[in-house]
Amino acid sequence: CDGMGGHVGGATASQNAVKVILNYFKDNPHPNPIIALEKSISLANEKIFLLSREKPDLKGMGTTCVVLINIENSIYIAHVGDSRIYLHSDNKLYRLTKDHSFVQKLVDAGQLEDFEMESHPRKNELTKALGIANSVVVEVAEKPIYAKKGDKFLLCSDGLSGLVNDMTILNTINNTSGDDTVNELIQLAENAGGNDNISVDIVEVVNSSHIKSSFIDQ
Repeated sequence: CDGMGGHVGGATASQNAVKVILNYFKDNPHPNPIIALEKSISLANEKIFLLSREKPDLKGMGTTCVVLINIENSIYIAHVGDSRIYLHSDNKLYRLTKDHSFVQKLVDAGQLEDFEMESHPRKNELTKALGIANSVVVEVAEKPIYAKKGDKFLLCSDGLSGLVNDMTILNTINNTSGDDTVNELIQLAENAGGNDNISVDIVEVVNSSHIKSSFIDQ
């Protein structure tokens, strides 16, 4: 989760989102993982929205969100906002999420090239975020992702993807391993300006029953 709405508001929104989602899955989640993802993120949205109404100093706060869960070798993902989930497989990098942003809409409409997104003056405008309204349409991948041994998932905020392009991210993952990958990616974002929260998670598949990876490249 990547908070927005000032330092205090952004931190409050993102921390609450993480807490609500984790608690949902610890308690009694819906047996259907796709429905469970939608419910957990919607609950987080409601909590943040109520908090912003109760405390005037938190008005306007919100957060992006990406969630990945693994159930018996099936990966399910959901997101709101412009934080991303990538898959690294066979030394190639694929985007599994599509940003909920103004510039992504321009790309989809053919009015902007993908590589121009990060230099556009309105690149930080989101079309969706948690906590802005009392309800939110959560984007949940319709089908599970099957990942084979050695595949890696990258979850990150736009503090990384907004400053470091996909090719550089790919080269870094190809040439590093473990914590070194995370540290190197964060360093690259800091070297490129480091003007936003930089959150980076790498999840490596160390064992899998799948021989071939199956996913939708966004």
